Amino acid sequence: MVLTFKSVKKLSVAAIGSALAAAFIGLEAKSANAALFIDQEQSSNNVNMAYFSQPDLAQSFKPTANNVAGAAIKLTKDIGTVGDVKISLWNARGDVLGTGIALGQFPDAWTEVFWNPVAVTPNKTLFLVFESPSNLAIAGDTNNPYPNGQVYANRGFQSFPYYDYTFRTYSDDSFGIQSVPEPTSVLGLMTFIAFIGVSATKCKKQQSALYKG
Repeated sequence: MVLTFKSVKKLSVAAIGSALAAAFIGLEAKSANAALFIDQEQSSNNVNMAYFSQPDLAQSFKPTANNVAGAAIKLTKDIGTVGDVKISLWNARGDVLGTGIALGQFPDAWTEVFWNPVAVTPNKTLFLVFESPSNLAIAGDTNNPYPNGQVYANRGFQSFPYYDYTFRTYSDDSFGIQSVPEPTSVLGLMTFIAFIGVSATKCKKQQSALYKG
């Protein structure tokens, strides 16, 4: 095969396209491996802890992950009909860090909401605040099953140190990881592109010299 400037140019464009495609495929594969996981959980639900008709319902917890991306509560079985449920993430100052609404929830369901991952400090107390205009209720346990938090209920967020709602928090295992190629991959790709460009230039000069001769 005789290489001409045009053929090298075509090869270079095709090769660069293939290299870029491979790089993006690699990034997509990394993104696909990202997943939410349960960071904190209290799964016991032996009592009806509170009705949504009660104001100021909240659960404190201490995350072990560096972010919170969602939360869930267990609704009490056989109480209420269907309704929307709002769960918000608060810090100790009362700032709302994240919020989500689950539509059409029903008794005995795990009500889940998600938001963009929020950076948090591990082992620092945060709060989940629960609201709903429905006649549903939240399950829980009065035997202090979750030692890193507690129930708050009724106006003014009254404290119940030995009670816990049935709840979960979710974190994103890809949080803080930049979706860009690794430095070695970038360097290799740029070197390859530069090599193709030099090859094309050399081929063009050789062809020009040949035609002059």
